[in-house]
Amino acid sequence: MANIFIINIGSTSTRAGMFMDNDPVFTETINHSPGKTAELKTFKDWYKFNLNVIDDILNRYQARITNLDLVVSRGGLTHPIKTGAYLINQSMIVDLTSGRYGWHPCNTGPVIAKKIADSYKTKAIIFDSPMSDEMLPIAKFSGLKGVERCAAFHVLSHKAAAKRAAAKLNISYNKSSFIVVHMGGGITICAHQNGRMIDGTHGINEGPFTPQRAGTLPLQKIIQLSFSGRYSQEELNQKLFGSGGVASYLGTHDIKQLEEKISKGDTKIRQVLEAMGYQISKEIGSMAVVLSGHIDAIAITGSLSHAKTIMEEIQNRISFLARVLILPDEDELVTLAAGGISVLNRNEEIQIYRKE
Repeated sequence: MANIFIINIGSTSTRAGMFMDNDPVFTETINHSPGKTAELKTFKDWYKFNLNVIDDILNRYQARITNLDLVVSRGGLTHPIKTGAYLINQSMIVDLTSGRYGWHPCNTGPVIAKKIADSYKTKAIIFDSPMSDEMLPIAKFSGLKGVERCAAFHVLSHKAAAKRAAAKLNISYNKSSFIVVHMGGGITICAHQNGRMIDGTHGINEGPFTPQRAGTLPLQKIIQLSFSGRYSQEELNQKLFGSGGVASYLGTHDIKQLEEKISKGDTKIRQVLEAMGYQISKEIGSMAVVLSGHIDAIAITGSLSHAKTIMEEIQNRISFLARVLILPDEDELVTLAAGGISVLNRNEEIQIYRKE
């Protein structure tokens, strides 16, 4: 029986757990309030914060962790790679800590996983990284030579939701077509065709606005903002990716709290959340075109699938396209554990991450 420790760090939560083969020994989900994360700006800030959260979990369950055979983390923002398992090595850590390919709190996960693995004298890997690239060549054109669209999706969540949707419909994921929507701290909408994620919205700089991210913006106005002299590059990054989206309109990204105010008649808040649902719906429509209208189902997953106002807006606009399946419970820890087991059973080869 193999003992595997799993880490999945997101922008608004930290999830961790230990699995004995495919069976959970314990799992924890720590949701972070906006007040706790508002002052976290740099990699070092987020690394210290998330390391303390993970260390607290390890300390509480210390008696159950006698040994570890493998540590598995959600991947971070690296250069595009294949799906599957990658050893967390120094080249990966350098790219994650430098933010060379973008910044997200998930960049801290592999670094923390390597630290834990070293202490238990074992290996640390990532599995099905968010930078896994299965996009069609035609989807990578941006409209400006030298600037290529690239994959940055919630791969674990997407794959798990699509496979669950296929199971519900009693069809093969590898022979079907789905639009999958992950809605959490980040939002990505992807077209799945015959087991591949062939196109989708980049989780940081494309697509609908999110609780904290601005999403796709009018280009000329962003150029003007960039050269206005009002913001440094770091300040503008924070404005767009840390305090953009819902937070920029309403001063908070706590969707649950905002839904409660809507239930009491707040029309301003309702309009903002409906606008987010409207933008998500437009991207779903785009992915329907990518699949040429051949859609077995639209699967919606992630924490925001519980948000009534957003979901009503989406369902009212997309229900004509295909059957809509709401799959709110994410299986990302289970998916990461299964990836770890496949590595330990030598059914999955550990690939080596190399600098570009």
